[in-house]
Amino acid sequence: MKKEFFTVVILTVFLFTGCEQKAVDQQASEVKNQEVRVSTVIAQKKSYSPELSFGGTFKPFKEANLSAHMPGRIKKIYYREGSRVQKDALIVTLSDEMTKAVKAELDAVEKDYSRVSDLVEKKIVPAQQLDHLQAQLDATKAKYEMMISNMEIRAPFNGVVAEHMMKEGEEFILLNPGFTPGFSHSSGIIRFMDIDKLLIEIEVGEKDYSGIKKMKTIDVTAEAYPDKILKGQLFSEESLVSTLSRTVKISIAVDNSKHLIKPGMFGRVNIKLPATESVVVPRIAVDRQAGSDIHYVFTEKGGVVTRKGVEIVDDLGDVLAVSGLNGDEKVVTAGKTKLRSGMTVVTVNQ
Repeated sequence: MKKEFFTVVILTVFLFTGCEQKAVDQQASEVKNQEVRVSTVIAQKKSYSPELSFGGTFKPFKEANLSAHMPGRIKKIYYREGSRVQKDALIVTLSDEMTKAVKAELDAVEKDYSRVSDLVEKKIVPAQQLDHLQAQLDATKAKYEMMISNMEIRAPFNGVVAEHMMKEGEEFILLNPGFTPGFSHSSGIIRFMDIDKLLIEIEVGEKDYSGIKKMKTIDVTAEAYPDKILKGQLFSEESLVSTLSRTVKISIAVDNSKHLIKPGMFGRVNIKLPATESVVVPRIAVDRQAGSDIHYVFTEKGGVVTRKGVEIVDDLGDVLAVSGLNGDEKVVTAGKTKLRSGMTVVTVNQ
């Protein structure tokens, strides 16, 4: 009796398992043969000129914080902020109290030198004494000339008085830092700038660097004057590429002889690179794998779809330039939500 019971149980299990497997196989067959309606377009090769856009801040072509060599009281500032100044023009004078003291010392040394010189000629004193006074006279003259130059601060180049970092009557000390954000922080009395030209600095990716190096002119605009296009030229570049961002800093010089743009204004650099050719597909055809930077498309051939990975080369608006395709594939643009590689589809292009 027990033997017959176990036999029935085993047969029941096998029967149930066989039915379940048959249902699974039937379901898999239905999925495999399921036809999804999709729309497709043909990927095409296209020649275009890549355009790059960068933001940056305008900076002076030259900048200097003018100061004295020694501490002193500021006696007179001759130019207001914003004034244009020619090279070597006197901008600031300092008090001359210390200079007067050095001048009195120089006069005394000169008198001693003249008196000893007469005594040497009359052979009353040895010539060695005159040599000693000559050295003292030379040192005092140098000290006096340094004091005179310290009293006057002149323009090192043609430029503009950008800022009075100190006022008349204040005591200048050697450590008097100016902390205007975005500009140099060294000590000084006058912040002086050459803004007849301006520089705008951008960070360029290493793959675009070689193309930008070949550009003769580069379009630059200021946010304050968006309709005015300035023609800039590559001025300088860093010798190293950042190991973190893989970018290189480039400075572009633009003419600003009318002083229309002020240092600190925001600008934009627009670069149109030489024409290149790439495969383009509609933006809607490209999907991104969730949680990653992996992009892909579905291609259709003979009613079967295949997933293919692509890399976005350029964003051209409604279409994307991509790598990973030959340029003659049919890519799916609609009906992608249920697609899996290897599925059978029906194309319903309008």
